[in-house]
Amino acid sequence: MKEPTDILIIGAGICGLYAAKELSARGKTVMLLEARTETGGRIRTITGDFSHPVASGPEFIHGDLPLTKALIREANGKFYEQDGKFYRSKNGKISKSEEMIAGWDRLIKELKALKKDLPLMEFLDTHFNSKADQELKAAVINMAEGFDAADASRISTFAVRDEWTGDSMELSYRIEGGYSMLADYLTAECKKQGCIFLLGTTVKEINWKPEPVFVHCGDGRSYSSEQVVVTVPVGVLLSEETAQCHISFSPDIPERMKALTQLGFGPVIKINLEFSSAFWADPAHKNSAPQLLDLGFLLSESEIPVWWTQAPDAPFLTGWAGGSRAEKLKGLSDKELFEKAMAALSEAMNTPVEFLYSQLKAHSVSNWGIDPFTLGAYCYETPTTPKAKLIIGEPLENKVFFAGEALGESTGTVEAALESAVRVLENLNSQK
Repeated sequence: MKEPTDILIIGAGICGLYAAKELSARGKTVMLLEARTETGGRIRTITGDFSHPVASGPEFIHGDLPLTKALIREANGKFYEQDGKFYRSKNGKISKSEEMIAGWDRLIKELKALKKDLPLMEFLDTHFNSKADQELKAAVINMAEGFDAADASRISTFAVRDEWTGDSMELSYRIEGGYSMLADYLTAECKKQGCIFLLGTTVKEINWKPEPVFVHCGDGRSYSSEQVVVTVPVGVLLSEETAQCHISFSPDIPERMKALTQLGFGPVIKINLEFSSAFWADPAHKNSAPQLLDLGFLLSESEIPVWWTQAPDAPFLTGWAGGSRAEKLKGLSDKELFEKAMAALSEAMNTPVEFLYSQLKAHSVSNWGIDPFTLGAYCYETPTTPKAKLIIGEPLENKVFFAGEALGESTGTVEAALESAVRVLENLNSQK
């Protein structure tokens, strides 16, 4: 048994790191327990055979996100607007995706007229169920599942409306050096201020009655503190007892566990590919591949339906499948997922797969749905999420506080993780 700490934080992702930095700055003794052997949580950078590091997790800043941008500036980092044009691939033909999807104006009108929230699929079945609407309906489902990693039968229509009529779909930014620079900055600040990090430490049980709180770990060690902040992903909190990441609570917390099931939490499969050249913008390869000048995003109907570039002329492509597509694929091996990605890119670009293999230099596969310390990618709102968040966010007798991207306002983003950290700091301060 170790000496008591003022506050234990479970999970050293962005939320946990930010909370630790602020709490230690207030003079609190803080210890972070993290199951992974590195900080950052879902912010993971891959080097391997790539000529420069690539992100296996979050990559973009979607819209004008004040907390994220302020933290980047605090860390002396830089961000820049995502460049490149949208292209769409359908039935072997590629076209610039500048035209609005047929029926989009009517969709937005119906969304704005909606008075009561309901699942997106129910909304579409009610308002867009004619034969003429099927293409629009399919496009809407693909967008929700692709952008939000969501199940269209569960995601909130209000959330989709707010997202699609806001700036998150119009403005996208990248961080110079990727999100990992934020994790590195926060980790360094925490260490400067005396925070203790226990990496590679899985938490198995949180015993929160009587005082103090005891946290029991997989290595047989236990730690105690006055208060505990739990920042692990929803997939971890809802995991089966046999899961490597499972955390039990004593006494049980049935009301909060039930509320957690009301949050959407979707899987994502992300494939990073590096080629010997940006062949889609290289006239030397015009006989083998379409020339997609200033390519930013390529949308298709394949199993891996979304592709984007790191920069229009950089020889990197990233493939993305979320929602139901990722759910269907997540049981495959990395090798099988890589092969499916290459086949999907071949189909989307109408390019021989043999040519793609001949150009390939490096690749990585990130299957977040089966990641042992995440069991999913990020959250999305259902119609019952707002009430569920209030229940989960209520501290357990001023002892256990829940935080993380699941409990922020900006669903499924680093911004949400920071919002949640700010809120839990306010709760900790008000309940001294």
